[in-house]
Amino acid sequence: MQEGTTNRRGRSHPPQCTTSREDRQIVRMTVTNRSVTSRIIAQHIESVTHHSVSARTIRGQSGLSTRRPLLGLPLTENHKRLHRQWCDERSMWVAEWNEVVFIDESRICLQHRDGQIRVWREDTE
Repeated sequence: MQEGTTNRRGRSHPPQCTTSREDRQIVRMTVTNRSVTSRIIAQHIESVTHHSVSARTIRGQSGLSTRRPLLGLPLTENHKRLHRQWCDERSMWVAEWNEVVFIDESRICLQHRDGQIRVWREDTE
C-alpha cells in the first residue's frame, strides 16, 4: 500500500462452481421434491454437466435449508380440553407424582446417520 491511500486489494473468493442455469435446476429440484437429498442432487448435476459439485455447494446454492418434517397434526381444541381436564384431575397429587414417569421423545444417535428424513424448506416456512 502506498502512503496516503486507503484502497485495499479485493479479497479472493472461491470461484463459482455452478452456473446460473445449474443454480435454477438445483432450486427446481428442491422445490418439486422436498425430501430429495443434497447428495442425490449433486449426482444429478454431475451426470448432466459432467463436472463434480459437492453436496455442500448444493446446500449453499439452493437458498433453502433442511428441516425435519412435521410428524403430527397440531392439537385441536378438543385435545387441549382433554389435556387440561387430565391435569386438573391430578392437580392435588403430591406423593403420586413420584411414581409417574415422563418419557422424553428425544433421539440419541451414536452413529453418523440416524435415518431421519429431512425436507427442504425456506426460512419463512
